[in-house]
Amino acid sequence: MALKDVQKTYEEFGRKDPLYAVLSEKGRSNNRWDVDEFMATGRKEVADVMKYASNLGLELSKGRALDFGCGVGRLTQALCEEFQEAVGVDISSSMIEIARSYNAFGDRCQYRVNTTDNLTQLDDDIFDFVYSNISLQHSPPEASSKYIAEFFRVLRSGGVAIFQIPSGPRARPRSLRSKIYSVKRGPLRRLWKRLRGLPPVEIHYINRSDVEEIIVESGARLIDAKQEGSVRGSRVSMLYCAVVS
Repeated sequence: MALKDVQKTYEEFGRKDPLYAVLSEKGRSNNRWDVDEFMATGRKEVADVMKYASNLGLELSKGRALDFGCGVGRLTQALCEEFQEAVGVDISSSMIEIARSYNAFGDRCQYRVNTTDNLTQLDDDIFDFVYSNISLQHSPPEASSKYIAEFFRVLRSGGVAIFQIPSGPRARPRSLRSKIYSVKRGPLRRLWKRLRGLPPVEIHYINRSDVEEIIVESGARLIDAKQEGSVRGSRVSMLYCAVVS
């Protein structure tokens, strides 16, 4: 599995149906999203996330926020209403181009293309908050594991990361299960999608215990991990909240 396949998929989405690629609600494909309505969903989501953090007893510094997997900036723009600055990062240059055209906050909002499995273009200790939703799941687990670790590198002491990624059966590196996973979740899934006339979107997971290990090894403390939605086969979507020590 390679990030180049993910990049190719979302570059095409950015050219053909960008809003639906970000939020694939029924009846919204073929550019049927209203932009204002679409952006309103981002404001509601960020408001809910702020309430979630508050209910956990967290006091967020409102300096700078990172939106990982920002797409066209649905959440980045909403984060600008809560923080002094926001940075959106995405693998697709076509998505970033659209995000910049939607930017209503001038220099307070920045967008960057990142096609690597790290965030080295971002300095250490520069963010107060990192948020990622329905994004990590589209990258192979080897890459998303590195991204999660990077969240805590770019956060300041006391900074908070809230991110979503599905959990599923644990697969040790180089094990038979890991090899089967790579084939099923990568090329076979993309082929099956194409045969059905659907975009070749990948959906990956990382076992909850592995995510928690990454958090601890990155010098952070897990505050909360909760299931979101229903269980789908052996997978369940999880939302994690962690704080840098």
